[in-house]
Amino acid sequence: MQNGTQIPESRKCEPAKYEYKKTSYAELFEVLQSLRKHEIFCDVKLETDDKKIIFAHKVVLASASPYFHAMFTNFAEKNYDLVTMRQFNSNCLQLLVNFIYSGEIVITEKNVQDLLSAANLLQLQEVKDACCDFLETQLCS
Repeated sequence: MQNGTQIPESRKCEPAKYEYKKTSYAELFEVLQSLRKHEIFCDVKLETDDKKIIFAHKVVLASASPYFHAMFTNFAEKNYDLVTMRQFNSNCLQLLVNFIYSGEIVITEKNVQDLLSAANLLQLQEVKDACCDFLETQLCS
């Protein structure tokens, strides 16, 4: 009631609500990449063919790769902090993990075959597509 008059139902205030949606998560992934590089909160170490260790966060890997998602939910590796991945050379796996955290990868004549094979296994479709695009450009050169 306002000054003895009743406020019509249609004019009653709705509960206050303001929805904000962040349009870019780049900053979040920069922080995650920094945490990874400083080995902070990392819960998995990936060991490559040359025994190099790559630190990472299972949740980040699993969110980007169906391969890692299955590994960390359905297989014994979900309980391990060291996962042996000897089917990958360290440079290739490092590039792919960096891609998962940054969305960026540099493909060259030297690494394209290893990257394509590894991206196929890890089910990283964007990297597979980028490798195929790169190979197409090389056919025309």
